[in-house]
Amino acid sequence: MKANRRIYSLPYNGTNPEWFLQEVEKRKKHVDHVYCELPFDEGKMISHVRFAFEAQNGLDPDLVHPELKRAQYVRNCVEFLNLSKGKIRRICPVNAMYYKFDSGEELKNFAISVCRLANHFQLEGLIISDYRIAVLIHAILPELEIHTSCNAYQWNVRQMEIWREKCGVTVFNPPREILRAPSKLKEMHEAGYKLKCLINEGCLMGCPNSMCHNLSLSLQFNPCMLSCCQCGVGDILRGNWILPRWQKYYDKFVHIYKIAGRNSEADYPFRTMDAYLTENNSLPLSELMFSGTTGFAAHMLPAEVLKQITLDKVPDKLLTCECKECAQCNLCNKIAASYIPKQYWDKFDFKINVVRN
Repeated sequence: MKANRRIYSLPYNGTNPEWFLQEVEKRKKHVDHVYCELPFDEGKMISHVRFAFEAQNGLDPDLVHPELKRAQYVRNCVEFLNLSKGKIRRICPVNAMYYKFDSGEELKNFAISVCRLANHFQLEGLIISDYRIAVLIHAILPELEIHTSCNAYQWNVRQMEIWREKCGVTVFNPPREILRAPSKLKEMHEAGYKLKCLINEGCLMGCPNSMCHNLSLSLQFNPCMLSCCQCGVGDILRGNWILPRWQKYYDKFVHIYKIAGRNSEADYPFRTMDAYLTENNSLPLSELMFSGTTGFAAHMLPAEVLKQITLDKVPDKLLTCECKECAQCNLCNKIAASYIPKQYWDKFDFKINVVRN
């Protein structure tokens, strides 16, 4: 893929629907699709992004009137999906890692409801993580485009083969960690699979809790303990992301670059897309990357410190590094420690303090 032909998957983030659509139109030649929350019913969300509106489970105790904000977000999604019919491709996420049903009948009824919504909004496709949902929806609406989510955790070609055969999947989004193992992307590409890769989400490479974290969110439980930082300040640089300047190394494997940010603020999706299109290398890491390592750092560090850690500070070694020799290499810790004052270092070491009475 040539640089001027890169295409992106953009998140609709619940902002003014008409304005958002206007901004998409300006960049249309670089947009494969917009992914937008599927409005299941008034005020209800069925993707894993719903956790951003759930104060009652302790994820955000300061959130005021979460049910009202959630309802407004869903109403905006309805308006956006109606406004955008025939103007852009809409691929809606039904991508919680797992959906809980008490019976097979509940499972079937859920799949049927999703298919009715897809028809109602005339969607081009859905993004799905739960295999049971995908296989049922494909049986009901075989013409509907189905993409996998990174939360489906497809690590090998055999898994992808089954999803394509049984669910009709046309686009695969591999797990975040695979971004740091281009040999796996190459294998998937050479097997004939169309790949969509998440590029701006800073989940920690080698996170020991990644699947459990995603599972807790899908079941609407408070994860209680996050693992976005483990081994020192260097972890702020060890995200599973593709930096703007790194896209040229992925162009031969990746068909669609996916931008995270369904619960982001205002123009974040467009600022981020523009940064990737122009290969901007000067932005603060925390302004471009979403959640994970940078999100953790934002809770621990003053804003003026974060602004010093710009994209050009991330070493190119991380393009293919699987972080197997961190203790010997120590490159990330050295770089981060030169910008982060020593008084904050201990906050980046994960440890359990046991107090015995």
